Formats: sequence, structure tokens, C-alpha cells
Amino acid sequence: MKNYINILALVLFSAAAGFAQTENTGTENVKSSKIGWFITPEISTMFLDNHVGKTVGLQMGFRFFKDHLKVGYFYYGRSGGINNETFATNLQPGVTYKGKSQMQLRSDHGAFGLMIAPSFTLPNSKVEIDLPIMIGAIGAGFYLAGDDRKTPDGRRVSEWENELFQEKDAAGAGLTEFGIRGLFPTKNPSVKVGLGVHYTMVADLKTYYDPTGEFYNNKLRTSLIVQFGSAKK
Repeated sequence: MKNYINILALVLFSAAAGFAQTENTGTENVKSSKIGWFITPEISTMFLDNHVGKTVGLQMGFRFFKDHLKVGYFYYGRSGGINNETFATNLQPGVTYKGKSQMQLRSDHGAFGLMIAPSFTLPNSKVEIDLPIMIGAIGAGFYLAGDDRKTPDGRRVSEWENELFQEKDAAGAGLTEFGIRGLFPTKNPSVKVGLGVHYTMVADLKTYYDPTGEFYNNKLRTSLIVQFGSAKK
């Protein structure tokens, strides 16, 4: 699925770049079209069960119809390096690892796909409102951390994780997300800052720790963003 989304993103960017400039015949000069561009890094928090997770991400793409529609690629990820939470996980009966039958696991994930965002400016204001719809995929899992990553027999830690968690240490699933963001102007017309609230749906991402598949499903996420892009004309 990731390859299809990447190909779609490349086709989109190539087509938009081709239309970004139109050459007229005769004595007229080359004129710019109404297509703009944007790059939007973000940091966000995810309100998961019993704790708040942190993510970093990026959206990039093009703006159409006088900035009333944004279309592009999104990615955001939640790494164990910026999330200190651990998850107590009991091993199968009779199974131990370094003499322990319960492990303290870290979690991480990466989400990516296509973003479509209708956009408008509030009346008598320069505040821009985006309604991003994100459709893509997510890969997520739970892994051994700290000294537990030093395996007792020298094998790769991923081999031990597969065996201990019945090859369900990680999984992938489809992701759909709906949100609303407010973007506020700065002194630089090409830069805006914003806040967003998003509702995330992830179906059947089942792992050994979470056999229900509900760890990321029906969750809220808030984001802080900076949007760099072509200025409105």
C-alpha cells in the first residue's frame, strides 16, 4: 500500500509542477497559474489509553482553486525515543526471557498517506481554516527496550520479539483521520502558524500487547504546525 501512495504522491506533484507555469504564445510573457505549494512540519500529542503520546510529522503538497483546496502527502510518527511510557506485557504461560515472564515494552508507529484539505479564510479576518482529511496506512508495534535488547544468545532482537510475541510484535492497518486547523498569519506572508484537532480511526491493528486492535482507534490528536508556502496573490 505504501508504494501505491508514494506513486500517487509523485504523480500529483509532477502534474502540479507541470501546470504551475503556463506559457502563452505571441507577445505575452510566461504567467504563473493559480497553483501554490506548502510544506507543513508539525508536532502533536495523541490522547491514547491512560497516557499522552508525542509525534512529529510533515505534510507537503499543492494548493488549488485560489487556496481553497490543499492536496498532498502526510507523514507523522511516534517513536519510543520521545515517548517514555512502557507497557507491561505478560508472556505466554511457561515462557520467560532472561528469567522474566513479564516485559516492559516501548511502542512506536508511523502513519502516512494522502491528505485532502478544503480551506477558507474567516470573514473580515486573515485566519485560515483547514479541514484536513487524511487517508493512508499505519504501521505500529511494541518492542523490547533498555537492557532487554541485549539478547542472551546474541541473536537479533527482532528474532526474539517475533518468538516471544508470536510474530505479533507489530502490525499494519488502514488509517482515516478527520481534523480542523486554524492557521494564523505572521509578518512573513509565506509563513503561518497553527493549531489543529484531529480524530483518528484505525481498524484492526492487532498486536500481542493489544489483541483488540483499539490502541490507536477512535483517538484524538492535537497538533502545532508551521506552514511554509507560496504567498496568496
